[in-house]
Amino acid sequence: MNIGHARRKITPQGDIYLIGYRNLPNRLEPATGVHDDVFANAILQQGEREVFLFNADVLEFEESMAEEVKTMLAERYGIDRDCVLLSATHDHTSIVAYHRSWWTGKFDENYYRWFLDTICQCFEECRANAQPAICRLGKQVITGFYDNRIIPGELADNEVIVVSFFDTEGKPFAGFVNWAVHSACVGPDCTELTSELAGFTGKKLAQSLGYYPAMVVGAAGDCSDRNFRQGRGIPEVERVSTGLAEAISQIKLDREVVLDRIEPQTFYHTVAHDDFSLTLKCAVISLGGLHLFVFPSELGSDLGIRMKRECPVEGIVCGYTNGYFEYFLPAREYGLSFETERTQIPQGEPERLCDKFCQTTRLLGAADSRL
Repeated sequence: MNIGHARRKITPQGDIYLIGYRNLPNRLEPATGVHDDVFANAILQQGEREVFLFNADVLEFEESMAEEVKTMLAERYGIDRDCVLLSATHDHTSIVAYHRSWWTGKFDENYYRWFLDTICQCFEECRANAQPAICRLGKQVITGFYDNRIIPGELADNEVIVVSFFDTEGKPFAGFVNWAVHSACVGPDCTELTSELAGFTGKKLAQSLGYYPAMVVGAAGDCSDRNFRQGRGIPEVERVSTGLAEAISQIKLDREVVLDRIEPQTFYHTVAHDDFSLTLKCAVISLGGLHLFVFPSELGSDLGIRMKRECPVEGIVCGYTNGYFEYFLPAREYGLSFETERTQIPQGEPERLCDKFCQTTRLLGAADSRL
């Protein structure tokens, strides 16, 4: 299996308007500055087919943008549309210029087109530098920084997974961190652009990992630092990211993972009641020793934990990927927070969706074992 990688700064020029948090007057005014730049990290896995992961310091990707990117890459480069993943770190203090439907109306067509070109450039660079790689994985439950924000004192999905790719000389050159936590440390009063918790942590991990990791967020719909906060603003995200980076850097990559196939399995899930209707396009992608769970919204931690537990190989939950719609939280959390009080997703529906993910990963696992 060959792995290619790329990294790009995606900070706009000129006036910058921020995304994240609804109905804030400060989102209608330009940002007061750039505290730190926002970036995108891309990873391309090549075998008989290809999987392209584009992970960016943004709040979310609209489904319409994801579908446009899939079509663009498929037509230009021949990659399977179902193997293109636009993954957001869920940064609540990032750029809004790429987002057509955000309530502030600060969409910028020129920036959007530039963003699409940047994705293409990342894909081309990944193809150009792709090289044989060995995949190593480590994981650990990390506590003391975040937990279930709806049920204080209870862990969420606190397992952090590190996947690193090593060249033929044993040097790490690319990889990703899979965790499940909101990037919302600085709070709604921050008016500077910042890469927030995911970006800060990824930058601090670069020295210990040997590369800038993509920060792939999993089932974080009910998970944040809320119950551990010692303040808000940049000092708080510095404190939390420093502690998390130190803890993550201690994770031992003690398992070699064989990535010997690429097999996507797409499925749909429809939620319909009264005058509401939503059809989600979801997927499980088998890479052999890894299964990627692709979900275009926010999952609750119970569901992500179950999906990984029932996965016959190592499971990576890719939330906030290829779209964003609603909170999908476990039935036991309904009525305990605004996320479930305002959602259009009926109680119990997330469990039915999770059933489909688990059935799909088991079917792919059975197929993997026959090869």
